[in-house]
Amino acid sequence: MSHTTITFLVLGAAVVVFVWDRFPVAVVALGVALSLWATGVLDLNQALAGFGDPVVLFIASLFIVSESHDATGVTAWAGSRWPSASV
Repeated sequence: MSHTTITFLVLGAAVVVFVWDRFPVAVVALGVALSLWATGVLDLNQALAGFGDPVVLFIASLFIVSESHDATGVTAWAGSRWPSASV
């Protein structure tokens, strides 16, 4: 089986698991990376390289900060303080 076919099968499985929403996104992402490594499409350094990318870490930190604001009620408070934009 070609690497392209394997990659598309893993991608299709990842989409199904995302839609199924049974497992956390991080588990699915690691599963995809490890699946591509286990099938020989990528070596281990290539499979895990994206998790150390500064852009990925920055986006993950944005999700953490936004969730902390939402959990503490800062977003609801800011939304109630903002003037309504009725036209």
